[in-house]
Amino acid sequence: KTHVLDMGQISNFVEKEGLIIRNEYQVFSPSDGYISDSLSEGERVKKAGVIAKLQNEQLKGDEQFKLQIINRRINELKNNTTPKDPEKEIAELDAKIDFIYVDIQNRIVNNDLTYVSDLKENLISLMERRRLLSGASDVGQMSLEQLEAEKLNLENKINSDKYYIRADNPGVVSFYSDGEYEKFSIANMANISVTDITSFKDNNLISVNDGVNKGDIFATVVNNHKWYIACEVDENDIRNIERGRPITIHIGDEMILGSLYDFHKGEDEKFLGIFEVENENFDFTKQRKHKFNLEYSFVSGIIVPKDSIVENEGVLGVFTINQVGTALFKELKDIKGEDEKNYIISFNPDSPTSQENINLYDEVIIAPRNIKSGQRVR
Repeated sequence: KTHVLDMGQISNFVEKEGLIIRNEYQVFSPSDGYISDSLSEGERVKKAGVIAKLQNEQLKGDEQFKLQIINRRINELKNNTTPKDPEKEIAELDAKIDFIYVDIQNRIVNNDLTYVSDLKENLISLMERRRLLSGASDVGQMSLEQLEAEKLNLENKINSDKYYIRADNPGVVSFYSDGEYEKFSIANMANISVTDITSFKDNNLISVNDGVNKGDIFATVVNNHKWYIACEVDENDIRNIERGRPITIHIGDEMILGSLYDFHKGEDEKFLGIFEVENENFDFTKQRKHKFNLEYSFVSGIIVPKDSIVENEGVLGVFTINQVGTALFKELKDIKGEDEKNYIISFNPDSPTSQENINLYDEVIIAPRNIKSGQRVR
C-alpha cells in the first residue's frame, strides 16, 4: 500500500486543566444590614459607581428617633418651655406595658381572644418606644450647643454613604470570590506553579443571603478586557505553540481566541504556560478552575503519515518509490509539528526537488516491511 504526499495543515487538540488569572478586587460591606438593591452579576460599574444599596432599618430607625428627641429638646430650650422628663416618660410607658400585659393574660385565661392580636402589637410598639427612650436618656443632660452638634452628626449619619457600596475602580460585578485574588493576579503570574493549579478547588466565599455583616465580602469587581489562563505545558506544547501566534481555546461550548504569553518552570520543576485572552463574551467571573482544549495549528507543509515512518540504520524516514519502481529511503527532517496520525514537515516552493529529501507528491510505502533502499518493489 502506498500514499502520495500532499500539502496540509495539522490542528492539534490538547486537553488541559487551568486557572483564570485576572485583575480583580474585593468589595466589602461597610456596615451590618441587608441589600435592598444591587447591580446584577455581569453588569459594568464605573469608578465610584454604586454597586448596591445597604439598609439597616433598625439602626437608622434608632437614629431617627433620637433625632426627634433632640429636636424636641432643642425647641424646649429655645422656647423656654418645660422640658419633658425622659425618666417620667419611661415610667408612664412601664405602667402602660404592665397594664396591657395583664390584660392579655386575663383574656387568654377567659378564652377571649378577639383583641389579643391587636394588644400584642400595641405592647411591642410600647416596648420599642421604651427601648429607644432609654437609649436617648443622655439628651436631657446636653447643652444647646451639644444638642445642635449631635443633631448635625445624626443627620449626616442617616444620609451618609455608609448605606451605599461603591466601586473603587471600574469593571464587571461578580458575586464570586475564592479569596485568592492576590495569588492568582496578573502581577503574581510569575510565581504560580502547576501544583497551585492541581491543588486548587473553587470555593465561593460570598454568601447568597440578602443580609450582610460589616467586613463581609459582598462582591468582586473584575477587569474584563484582558485576562489569562494558566495551565501545565509539556515539551511538545512548547515546541509547537509559537509565542504570540493565535490559538483557539475550547471551554465547554465556547470557543475563544488566545495566544501564548509566556511560560516558566515553577518550584515543582514543571512548566507552566500562560495564555493571554481578550474576550468579553466568555463569562470567566463565576469560577476560576476550568477544563478546556487548546487547538493550535501549524504552518502549512507536507503531510507525512506516521504509519509510513520506519527506522533504517538508526535513522527515521520513509521509503519512496521512484518512476522505475525502485524503493529509496529518505530521512525525515525539518519536522514542524505532529498529531496522532501525521507529521508535518517544511516545504519551500522555491527549493528544487531533491533525491535526498522528502518532496511534495512523493509516493511513500505505508507500513514497509523488509524493504531496502534500491530494492525493486514494483
